[in-house]
Amino acid sequence: MKVLVHDLNEQDFTLLRIAENDFEIINANNAFAPCMGCFHCWLKTPGVCKINDGLKNAGSLIGNSEEIVLISKNCYSGYSEPVKKVIDRSISISSPFFTYRSGKMRHRRRYNVGRKCLTVFLYGDFLETEKIAAQLIVEANRSNMDCYGANLHIIKHVSEIGEFLK
Repeated sequence: MKVLVHDLNEQDFTLLRIAENDFEIINANNAFAPCMGCFHCWLKTPGVCKINDGLKNAGSLIGNSEEIVLISKNCYSGYSEPVKKVIDRSISISSPFFTYRSGKMRHRRRYNVGRKCLTVFLYGDFLETEKIAAQLIVEANRSNMDCYGANLHIIKHVSEIGEFLK
């Protein structure tokens, strides 16, 4: 299973021509509550958020996926607020326990699906320094999500995405 998280409007999403049976799609623009930072999903109901909305099982969904694709407007070298909200609400892909990966201390993964690939599309205007910062952010996300690789595509407009997803 592949998961696609995006902040696109309906018109731009239609431009992608994604076969919806290829992806589990999370439209980050939906009215999702932000993470409360309560760690309920780590300790009391592992993998399940206590907020009862469409992101209740985001950690399980993303944690059990084989590939994660994030499409976000560039916001100061990172993700838009709606996409960041989904990432925050999926914290339960990890457990509260630690291990060493790549010489750094990281949380252990909760789901044993195998190694994932993280693909990130950031669209909009970029300064050169923002491109460097975006690479660092995506690399940190790759490591925290325990993905074997990450691909960052910095693009001007979402119409450029289609060629990469085919």
